[in-house]
Amino acid sequence: MVARAAGAYHALVAWLRTLADLFVPPVCRVCRRPGDFPLCRGCLAEFRLISPPRCVTCGRPVRRAAPPTVCAACRISPPLYTRARPAGVYDGALREAIHALKFGGCRAIAGPLGDLIAATVQADDRLRADVIIPVPLHASRYRQRGFNQAELLARRVAMRLGLPCEARLLRRARATEAQSGLNREVRETNVRGAFVCARPLAGHDVLLVDDVMSTGFTVSECARALGSAGAREVAVATAAAAVLA
Repeated sequence: MVARAAGAYHALVAWLRTLADLFVPPVCRVCRRPGDFPLCRGCLAEFRLISPPRCVTCGRPVRRAAPPTVCAACRISPPLYTRARPAGVYDGALREAIHALKFGGCRAIAGPLGDLIAATVQADDRLRADVIIPVPLHASRYRQRGFNQAELLARRVAMRLGLPCEARLLRRARATEAQSGLNREVRETNVRGAFVCARPLAGHDVLLVDDVMSTGFTVSECARALGSAGAREVAVATAAAAVLA
């Protein structure tokens, strides 16, 4: 009962924030300067996008340009997804924009961030897919936040690419701790076996969408579940990725 009441409260707060955005003077939700809503051109221009050389597997920037370029993390522990392409580095204005969406409840930011992901996908033929699937939230986390930011992004990407978005196909079988507060070793075990697929995906190529790829354990475990359901390939597209040391 308490969890349900808390979820209803957070959903109401998110709704009121969305309603307020319609009536307050338009301001950029990153720099707070009046003008373009939800993101101004100046902040969009400050996004540190990832360009070659990048890891051919996880898509993070690398120093060595000689092909094939695979980062140390992917060589040591190959991920379960086929390939990933984050649009930018998780810092500065891009990090603030993601936080405004994820924690600030500004759902409108899913528009420009989803467009950024879609443009990244369109620029890479290896990311072609039959269906787009967002990384799911557990039901308890969804009730607290009132929305799933990955689903908002995935629906925008699907609209831009003309592909179906299956937001209920992948789900979390159990609640997990927030990855951001855990070290690398604990993050891996935290999400192990946390995802299940609702129906078979035999022969389908999947594009998995999320806001941020940090260690990559979450999307790798999603890929495990999708592969077990018969997905042929699982590619990953995110707005940003953390640069691993």
